[in-house]
Amino acid sequence: MKKLLPILFFSLIASFSLRAQEIVSVQEQPGIDRFILDLLLPAISIDYGVRNFKVVYTTTDAFGQPDTASGLLCVPNNANLVYPLAVYNHGTAGNREAVPSREGVGERLLPQGIAGSGFITLAPDYLGLGDSDGIHPYVHAATEASAGRDMLLAVRSWLESQGIRENGQLFLTGYSQGGHATQALHRDLETNPGDDNLTVTAATHLSGPYSISDVMRETLFQEELATLPGYIVYTYVSYNYVYGAFDSLGQAFVEPYLSPIDSFARGITSLDEFNVRLTNLLVSNNAILGDILQDSILAALETKDTSSAIVRALIDNDTYDWAPTAPTVIYYCTEDEQVPFQNAILADSVMRDNGSSSVLLESGGARNHGGCVLPAAVRTIEFFKALANIFPVSTGEVAARPEVSLAPNPVRAGDQVQLQGLPAGSYPYLLYDLSGRQLAQGQTSTDAGLRLPAQAPRGWTVLRVYLPDGSSFVRRILVQ
Repeated sequence: MKKLLPILFFSLIASFSLRAQEIVSVQEQPGIDRFILDLLLPAISIDYGVRNFKVVYTTTDAFGQPDTASGLLCVPNNANLVYPLAVYNHGTAGNREAVPSREGVGERLLPQGIAGSGFITLAPDYLGLGDSDGIHPYVHAATEASAGRDMLLAVRSWLESQGIRENGQLFLTGYSQGGHATQALHRDLETNPGDDNLTVTAATHLSGPYSISDVMRETLFQEELATLPGYIVYTYVSYNYVYGAFDSLGQAFVEPYLSPIDSFARGITSLDEFNVRLTNLLVSNNAILGDILQDSILAALETKDTSSAIVRALIDNDTYDWAPTAPTVIYYCTEDEQVPFQNAILADSVMRDNGSSSVLLESGGARNHGGCVLPAAVRTIEFFKALANIFPVSTGEVAARPEVSLAPNPVRAGDQVQLQGLPAGSYPYLLYDLSGRQLAQGQTSTDAGLRLPAQAPRGWTVLRVYLPDGSSFVRRILVQ
């Protein structure tokens, strides 16, 4: 029996891993009518009412262990159209219930507004918030990316099971912490595509702390009191949780600040409560944020000493040192008192130096952090709508389109196929085997090309391509 126990244990772990990125539950919540969204978001052009669903799905935690997480799914309520997917990543939550999946939370208006503009929109709650147990790994890039990616995979399968079609396009956005999460997710999808068939169409990174190890680290040494100092301390508490950066919190922080930090880290007080208490302490002591730290930790941070575990953790969570290929807007406002706009300037500069030609840096002007939200959302939706391909669900026979051919055909799995005889443009497609099982879905390149999946089986496959007028045509492809 003792020999069987390890086998049973690893079998259970394996069985969970097979269910990773799957739906645990979907609960429909009250929808929101178009006219209400129009009233609440007058600056955004709303086209549809929205159905809302709370989604619970499987994922992994910061240590690679099986976990569950929750989020909001918003679906435009016109079932006669096929829509793109979009992800909205939320800003810092003042408590674990202040997340998009919770009814009454104000920020959920943003994913609802995106959905009302014609996008099936997902809004992850992140690990440790909403229905996810444990501590939230704040601005931890790896789990921000995995929570978003796993929700995309789980929801995409659920949509298919419900007969809700999406067109293969994928748009990413998020504000504040959500800007950091969006940049992390965008980087993960482009630099580690795998076999998920999740190709980013476009993204906006909005007012996010992308430079944790430089721009955000330097806020510790400002002479004036930081706005919302609890958010900055939250970063260090989070990285201690994930990386074990300190032997104890007392190794990093000094009294009288250590006690409220410890209460917050143990979940006794919420972030909102902690921020008020910490601000009051700093003001009463005429202190700056760096005064909360032990001298040795402060010195390591000031010199960016990479022998320090906390400095290495900060560097590990920078999200900007790569080169996006999808069209990307990095948006900021110059009077942002919470997230210094230099984060955006640095991210744009490094991405361009890395060879990206698809990044556009835009300023929303002299607005503060709260005032920047709406113009950032309006710019995002305008940007996405210009690239979105929303088309009717085809209910009739497919069109013949004899002028359209494929080359090469036969073709090897993983190779490029060109649709000849079509006007230049990007077209949604589905690829099936002869049993009707879907092998892939996506969007052709702008010159009407597509790449077959590397795992496509040998033999005949069926390609269905959707045209802007709502019609479609079918071609056979012989995979060698």
